[in-house]
Amino acid sequence: MRICALIPAYNEAGYIAGVVQGARRHVEVVVVSDDGSSDETAAIAQAAGAITLRSSCNRGKASALRTAIEFAAARDFTHVVMLDGDGQHCPEDIPALIDVAQRTGADLVIGTRTFDRAAMPVARYYSNTLGSRIASALVGHEIRDSQCGFRMLRMDKLRSLRLRSRFYEFEMEVLIKIARTAGHIAEAPVRTVYEGGHARSKMNPVRDTLRICLWSLAFRYLKV
Repeated sequence: MRICALIPAYNEAGYIAGVVQGARRHVEVVVVSDDGSSDETAAIAQAAGAITLRSSCNRGKASALRTAIEFAAARDFTHVVMLDGDGQHCPEDIPALIDVAQRTGADLVIGTRTFDRAAMPVARYYSNTLGSRIASALVGHEIRDSQCGFRMLRMDKLRSLRLRSRFYEFEMEVLIKIARTAGHIAEAPVRTVYEGGHARSKMNPVRDTLRICLWSLAFRYLKV
């Protein structure tokens, strides 16, 4: 396995170095796709050992990830690991994803968090549980954490997908399109940090959840 970590980031100067350094312990290359940050995210990521791709403006999380995917697809990596740059995903859990990928040969391994209502922000709890129920219905089997951006994919499967997402619908697009091609989907337990500065989210729980739901229906039934 040759593994590249792909990290989308927007104004994450306070967290990106730790994420990059943690990921470098477990993968061959770390790529940070800076989505038009106005702070020092890109420079800090590069100093921490990442290859940094920079956008001149803020285009959205999925757009940043698609740029990173293009970089990885042009090289001979067998897998990519995706994780957020804001410290909510623990790089120490990357081996758990790798272990499941090796044992199952899955095309997609989704990091699965424990949804503790008492420990999670209320809006995030409901957006995640609703999204997972919708995802389970759309793909025909239980998906416990459809919106988790901490995941591992086979590069050959990822290259075959025609991706068009720009924002937070990316996770559902990949999930639904892999399911549509009868791809193997597995899950691995991961932790998520909901404390201190890590708890803030750029996702609007109402607007973005609605957008995800509508796009999910389009990916499944209109096959866009």
